[in-house]
Amino acid sequence: MSAPKSAQSNEKSAQEVHRLAAGAAKTSAAYWLEKVQKPAGSAMYGVQIAHHGERGRFPLETADRKLAAERARARYVHLVAHGWAATKAKFKPGSVKKAKVATVGALIEAATGVSLARRVTLETYAKALRRLTAGVLGIGDRSKYDSRAGSLEWREKVDKTPLDKLTPGAVQAWKKLFLNAATTPEDKKAAIVTMNSLLRNSKALLSKKLRPFIEKALALPEVFWFDGVTFETEEGLGYESQIDAGEFLGKAVEELVGEKPEVLKALLLTFVCGLRRSEADTLMWSQLDLAAGTLKVMDTEHITLKSKDSKGTIGLDAELVALLRGLKARAGKGVFVLETPMRVRAPFTAHQSRTYRCDATFKTLVTWLQEQGVPGHRPIHTLRKEIGSVIASRDGIFAAQSFLRHSDIRITSKLYAVAKTPIKAGLGALLKPAVDNVVQGVFVGQAESGETEGKVTSPKSQRRAR
Repeated sequence: MSAPKSAQSNEKSAQEVHRLAAGAAKTSAAYWLEKVQKPAGSAMYGVQIAHHGERGRFPLETADRKLAAERARARYVHLVAHGWAATKAKFKPGSVKKAKVATVGALIEAATGVSLARRVTLETYAKALRRLTAGVLGIGDRSKYDSRAGSLEWREKVDKTPLDKLTPGAVQAWKKLFLNAATTPEDKKAAIVTMNSLLRNSKALLSKKLRPFIEKALALPEVFWFDGVTFETEEGLGYESQIDAGEFLGKAVEELVGEKPEVLKALLLTFVCGLRRSEADTLMWSQLDLAAGTLKVMDTEHITLKSKDSKGTIGLDAELVALLRGLKARAGKGVFVLETPMRVRAPFTAHQSRTYRCDATFKTLVTWLQEQGVPGHRPIHTLRKEIGSVIASRDGIFAAQSFLRHSDIRITSKLYAVAKTPIKAGLGALLKPAVDNVVQGVFVGQAESGETEGKVTSPKSQRRAR
């Protein structure tokens, strides 16, 4: 007895499916013709897909085998390209629990874990994001906390903030309040620089190089705090000298060399040598070659410089060498140029802010500089700007860039090295013949005719008068 027609038809259909699927690639819809199945009690097809050791089932929401195969293929291709999480979210959204958006602290930790930037640079990025977060949410300024416990409480509160609380709109609103709070022209300039710095540095935690790694570890918001928030134009930021270097240095040596030699050394390093505070703080005598009259700025076991361009060799004037020789002779046998009773600190940890070995010395120097009328919120850094101005006036902007060890000439010209004296055209020698032959004759003619002093007449007027 022959099989029923319906059974024969089903058998023939199965054979055709097998023939089409045989040898087909997984990226082909034909491959999935055999893989799609109708679960028990369902009229719709579904498919189970295996990839990278994980299996998952996907509903295909169709009773048509060919259409189901096409949909299965689409899910597989997407899975290969984007992974399980993205594929489940797209084709099986009900099965995916929405991940909790990462916090500020989690982002900082993740970025610190994968970034190759210097620890001091990463600390700067983290401080920027925390300060911006505190401002947007009205948590307050960390500097208002005197105790370590209060400071840690502030950081903990900031770090618990979900990143989706930092919307671009909230950042823009705080930015407006921050800039409007500045009243004087100088304060407004400083506020713009600060705001641009906070935006730029906080954004660096999600740079294009870091973001792919961070996205795998954290659930990030769809919109970041810096999206669409623009930087303000920074104008008129060049340093204008207000220091008579000769008088200033003479007074410094006279007042400090006897009772405050460490403060004098700190001043010489940060002003005459143009070192950054951290560079002066960790400078060792082995980096000074007093016989050759040079100072080598480099990475040591005590400091990693700001950038590779910060390395360099600075020439020392003979008078400075003689003064340093005398100060060294009076010093102890320590390896550092600046002496301090404080021991060298242990390696940096994630919960430790940058501190200075010679913090007490620098605070005394700041007080002395303020008493001398040195301008700026950071008078020690003003010294670095002043020496840049001195060198730019004497030797040009490129010499100032080299001395200050800036990576970009624009930094030197924009922020540091405005010439100490107004620039002259230098064409006076070309005017000399005209002055001798014409202008002097004009003044003589005025004197002979009894005209009032200071009134200048042209040679043509003189000819008419004669």
